[in-house]
Amino acid sequence: MKRVVARLRSGVVALQDDGDFRGYCILFARRHVVELHELTAAERHDWIEDAAAISEAVQRVCEPDKLNVAMLGNLTPHLHCHVVPRYLADGWWGRPIWDRPAARRTALDAEETERLAARLAETLCERSTG
Repeated sequence: MKRVVARLRSGVVALQDDGDFRGYCILFARRHVVELHELTAAERHDWIEDAAAISEAVQRVCEPDKLNVAMLGNLTPHLHCHVVPRYLADGWWGRPIWDRPAARRTALDAEETERLAARLAETLCERSTG
């Protein structure tokens, strides 16, 4: 399940209910494009600023050991950016999360997802008004 956290200038931020990578968010482009270069210069600027804002919010709220930011698009033909908090104890440290078997995935419970989404939204709002 994905939970919308915020609507930013460049797109929509959705929190993934991934228990191993608590705070994992995806930014989906507001306008339908497949590749980064299809955005206008102004849209690219907003895209990078928004990706940085999400990264900062995840860092502040979740305190991961590392943040991974990736734009792949191999399966979803719409521009999106993964912001993946990594934890030394995540069970997958040092390896790409994309190769993790489905059977190894754990979900956040609904209450934790809502609490985390609210904190991320608040942090993003503070950044945009600060």
